[in-house]
Amino acid sequence: MPDLIMIAAEEKLLELELDENPVESFPCMPCLAIHKQARTQLYAYLTGQFFDDAQAMEVLIKELDAYGPFIYQLDDDLVTRIAETEEDDVPDIVEWWAGAAEMDTLGIYDEDLVELLSTFLYNLIHFCLSVRLEPELGFFVYADG
Repeated sequence: MPDLIMIAAEEKLLELELDENPVESFPCMPCLAIHKQARTQLYAYLTGQFFDDAQAMEVLIKELDAYGPFIYQLDDDLVTRIAETEEDDVPDIVEWWAGAAEMDTLGIYDEDLVELLSTFLYNLIHFCLSVRLEPELGFFVYADG
């Protein structure tokens, strides 16, 4: 299963079992082809941190099995920063993000890459806004690896 972004109450999410599909229980959005290194590059840019420091912004909270999937919680400050991102700023952010070294590993180029990153970032902003409106909810990543 590709990585998913999820909104959930943490206690409910921690009840998730290995054989359960999170899409059936929680609001989810696919990460599309955007893997953790590519997401981390975005986090670093938005927060002004170094890449190595931004890697800690997805915090492991549960292993469903020793080999995955894994559930990570996004740092609250990062969620706030994403929620505060103006939609008018998305094209400039995506232009920078598309040029980042980690994007080469996606194997997607030019207009397709810009469209993919734009779609992901717009959706990410709206998911973060939803979490900010519902304080009992958290922002999580469900990842196979």
